[in-house]
Amino acid sequence: MDTVILDTDPEAAQPKTLTVWVSRNGYIGPDESTARYDGSTHRKCECGELTEKHWISCKRCRDKADSERYFKMPTKEWDGKTPLVIYNTDHYFFDDDALFIYCESHNVKEADLPLVVCDPVYANEIDPNEYYEGELPEDGEVPDEIQAAFDEMNRKIKEYKEPLCWVQGKFRAILEG
Repeated sequence: MDTVILDTDPEAAQPKTLTVWVSRNGYIGPDESTARYDGSTHRKCECGELTEKHWISCKRCRDKADSERYFKMPTKEWDGKTPLVIYNTDHYFFDDDALFIYCESHNVKEADLPLVVCDPVYANEIDPNEYYEGELPEDGEVPDEIQAAFDEMNRKIKEYKEPLCWVQGKFRAILEG
């Protein structure tokens, strides 16, 4: 016969003292570092400056690292047609005029902008079995009629040569002049 332990038996449970950490925000947890993070507003950057807690480094160090990454990028002469973007921003230029207007309105020279040649993003073909993965039974496939429609659409996608959009590429732009 199995041992019987009643809820009134001292063997059923015993009091223990546990250490928990409570942040100033009321977070209760078993580890000090998580509670301290939750209760903090800032941290120190490795340079010694304060930064908001969600950043590992301060703005000056992040900007310096960003600049170093930019200048380590290989260069490519701009063809005058491919869009450009200011490094790590959403400031895109689709022609010379837009770049000129930006420089005039921001009182900056083109040569002083960290410009990157953009890469095109094209439409991808669609796999109907992947598209309907959650709706198909295990090892099921889409019906032939639907597969034929996807085949036609994928043929048109392959023929479509225009980019859907442009994204920051891997080359620093070299502008003539």
